[in-house]
Amino acid sequence: MIKIKIYEWADQNYNNSFTADTGFTQKFRTGLTLLSKNNYENYYTRLKLIHTFQNKCIEIFRRALKDDDQLMLNWLLNETPVSFGKNYHKELEDIFYKRPVFFRTDELDYGKICEIQCPGSLWGELQLCYEFAKGQYTEFDMQSPVENFNMQLTKYLGDQPVLHYLIDNASGQPGVRYFISKSRKCTSPIKYYGIDKNINSEDVNFVRSHSVYGEWAENYFKERITKKSVQYDLPPYILFDQKATLCLPFWSKTKSYFSDEIRNIFAYTTPIYDDTLELPEGKCSIDDFSEWPRSERNYYLKYAGADVSLNWGSRAVYRLSNLSKEKCKNILYEKIEEAKRGRIWILQENIIRDEDVEYIERNGDIKKDKMRGKYSGFYGPYDFLGLLTMYRKFNKVHGQEDTVIALGIPEK
Repeated sequence: MIKIKIYEWADQNYNNSFTADTGFTQKFRTGLTLLSKNNYENYYTRLKLIHTFQNKCIEIFRRALKDDDQLMLNWLLNETPVSFGKNYHKELEDIFYKRPVFFRTDELDYGKICEIQCPGSLWGELQLCYEFAKGQYTEFDMQSPVENFNMQLTKYLGDQPVLHYLIDNASGQPGVRYFISKSRKCTSPIKYYGIDKNINSEDVNFVRSHSVYGEWAENYFKERITKKSVQYDLPPYILFDQKATLCLPFWSKTKSYFSDEIRNIFAYTTPIYDDTLELPEGKCSIDDFSEWPRSERNYYLKYAGADVSLNWGSRAVYRLSNLSKEKCKNILYEKIEEAKRGRIWILQENIIRDEDVEYIERNGDIKKDKMRGKYSGFYGPYDFLGLLTMYRKFNKVHGQEDTVIALGIPEK
C-alpha cells in the first residue's frame, strides 16, 4: 500500500460503511507499537483480575443498597436521577446485576488502568489499525478483533447474536458505524435491529449502548427488563457508567475487598469528600497537599459521578501540577462543597509516558515528534481482543484530529 494512499483507503473504509462523508479523522503511526512479550501477555492474564474487581464493585454496591449505607450510596449513586435512583436499583432483578461484557481500558502506561469504559469508543479504530497492519506486514498473524468479538458474543449468548446498538450516544460515530459494518460481514456475521432485513425488536437478544441513560430511555427498555428477554453489554444500572468505582480498591472504607494484585493494575485513585486526602504516603490535609511543589502534586482531579454531561471525553479533568498553590487549594475546597451536594470528585495519580513517534501526514510526509501516550486494551467476556495505542502532543489523548494511532503487538 503506497503511504500517500493510506488516508484515501481509510476514508473509503469509514465512508462506505454507512454512506457517510466524515472519513477517518486521525493519523496513522508509520509502524506498529512493539511491546515486550511480558507487557503484552499481561493484557491476556489480567482479565481475571479485572473481572474480580468488577465483581467486588457489584458486591459493595448491592450491600450498600441492602444495608441502606448512606455514605456508600451517596458515593455510588451521587447524581443519578431519582427515578432511576435507590428504589430502581433495589428492585432491579438479580439477572441484570452482571459485569460489563465488552469493555475498553484507558491507561497512561502499559498495564496501569485509569479508566474502564463499557463498551467505550474506538472499536472501529482498533479494527481499522488491524486492517492497516494486515495490509502492510506479510508476517502479521493477529486474529481480527471483529471476528473475535463475534465469536465471543456468540459463545456468551449461546445463540446467534441479534443486536440493538444504540449508537446515538456514541462519541466516535464513524468508528462505531465501521465496526458494525465489519461485524455484519464476518465469517459468522451478526444481525442488527434497524439495519438487517426481517429483524424485529422481539428478535433482539443483546443491547449495546455507550450510556446507561440511553438504555433507560430506549423504547423497549421496560418491556425487555420485565420479560428478561435481552442481555446488556453495559449492565442497566449506574455503577459502571461513571468513575466512582476507581477509588474503591484504595479507599480505606472499601480497600479490604480488594487484593494488592488488583490494586497494582490501577493508577492510584482516592475520593474527595472532606478536607483530608488519603494518599500513598498517608493521610494529608488539603492545605498541606496544596503547599507541595507542583512536581509532587502529580495528580489529576476528575469528576467521578453519574452526570452524563460531565463524565465523557476528558470533560471536568484538571491537572493539579499545572495549578498554583492557591488555585489548587481553592479548587479542592470547591469540590468538597460540591461533594456535599452529590457531585463527586477523585484524585488520580498522573503516570506520564512520552514516546518518540513517527507518523504519516495526510499529504504523505513523514514526521517524528515526542508525544504523550495513552493505551487501550479491548476485552470480551472470555479474552483480550487487541491493543490500540494513541499519541498526541498534549495531556488529553483521545480521538482528536492530531491524535496518532497504531496497533500494539508483542516483539518477536
